[in-house]
Amino acid sequence: MKIWLLIVLMGTSTISLGAQSLDMEVLEAELVQEFETYRNSKYETRYDTLRSKLRVNIERVLSKAQSFDYTFEKLSERINIIQSQDKKVRLFSWDELTGGTWHDMAVIVQYKTEDKTIKTEWIDSDISENPTGLTDAIQYEIHDLEINGKPHYMCFGWGTFGAGHHHKSILIFSIDKDGINHCDNCIPKDYTLLQVQRAIPIKIEYNTEEKKISFDEFKYNDDIGFYEPTGQRIQLKLKNGKFEKL
Repeated sequence: MKIWLLIVLMGTSTISLGAQSLDMEVLEAELVQEFETYRNSKYETRYDTLRSKLRVNIERVLSKAQSFDYTFEKLSERINIIQSQDKKVRLFSWDELTGGTWHDMAVIVQYKTEDKTIKTEWIDSDISENPTGLTDAIQYEIHDLEINGKPHYMCFGWGTFGAGHHHKSILIFSIDKDGINHCDNCIPKDYTLLQVQRAIPIKIEYNTEEKKISFDEFKYNDDIGFYEPTGQRIQLKLKNGKFEKL
């Protein structure tokens, strides 16, 4: 009798997992279609109607518990999705294509709390319900850090404010009971955003073993009205809970 009960329970569990997977596939397909519609629409329609609708729907999907372990493989072909090494944090970001050379980037963080609850939080500086303004960039790379004995996450992002420039950013945050906690003193403020002419690449590297960030230095040239490389390479090393210039 116990064996049959176990078989029934296992079968029920398998059906439940299959239903959840199918549900997520349907939801992902809906999001993919919504992104396609969004990108193929006129600027006015995107800005006035579709942008807020898209944000609401992706937040709704990412707030579902079963979405946390779902890969979103097809959606990742259309937007940037990065995940921390400890599998507790994911960032979803995309260019909102709202016109002009200044690009608004949408960035939402999905994370798991200590009590295993799945939560989401917008961290871009545009039209979210409770904008924190932590970033103006698409997040494309993430590294797990330990600072003062607590897990932190360092993200590299790309964006542009127009005027012939583009930039890369460095964002470090942790997760606490109140949500995302920006570490505003983990890195010197002069190096949280690196800006230069669009024709010049910006290369940021992180050495995990040495705990070092390295990148080219850029300075503003008043004569030409552009940021330019100085020829110097900057290195920051994680020491005593902060990245310090070497």
